[in-house]
Amino acid sequence: MIVLDDRLAAVEEMVRPGVRVADVGTDHGYLIASLLQSGKAVFGYACDIHRQPLEKAAETLEKYGLTQRVQLLLGDGLKGLASQQVDDVIIAGMGGDMILHILDEARWEIPTQRFILQPMTKVHELRAGLYQRGYEILQERAAQAKGFVYTVMQVRWSGEQKTVADLFARVGLLPQDPSPAALAYLNRQADSVRAIGAGLEKSNTNRDKTEKYYRLAEEIEEICRKCEEKG
Repeated sequence: MIVLDDRLAAVEEMVRPGVRVADVGTDHGYLIASLLQSGKAVFGYACDIHRQPLEKAAETLEKYGLTQRVQLLLGDGLKGLASQQVDDVIIAGMGGDMILHILDEARWEIPTQRFILQPMTKVHELRAGLYQRGYEILQERAAQAKGFVYTVMQVRWSGEQKTVADLFARVGLLPQDPSPAALAYLNRQADSVRAIGAGLEKSNTNRDKTEKYYRLAEEIEEICRKCEEKG
């Protein structure tokens, strides 16, 4: 059996059972191979913009006897796929801005579909951008791997566009996750926001925003305290 690290295992957990799944930016193909091997996915599409990762994925799939259950697609994002072919879409291991770009290009606005997103950077921009575009986060959990803390979210298109508060953009649904990884993520967010405020204060530019970031850091720190109390 394929053994995934905690980051990819958290992504796999968000995928619904019995689905046709597309893995965008498939890289080595371990994730989609694991989904098929476990029976959680019935068919898969391994997508990548570069040929070399697809060749690695092909080797992985052949090693585990899964080549007949996966179609390899060379292309940008979800190009080459029709929305009717896929139930769950995984977009993991890239920046939040790139994830939004892929969603914008595809425009798969189907409420029954799920997008499992694992951003590496610009996470608060991703959360805000999702809601501005009419998506909503259904589930979110944190995962730790190789000394880093990540968030994984399951998202659907609702059609309701709205602006979220700065606090939600920074923490999402992670205050509902009781794991040590979620607490670590939230603490790092508090530190990051406080550092932004301190940087603005020292630079003497945009000083009017300094207090905003300090207040936001305090709000996240209060969430962290409550999470610690719950234990």
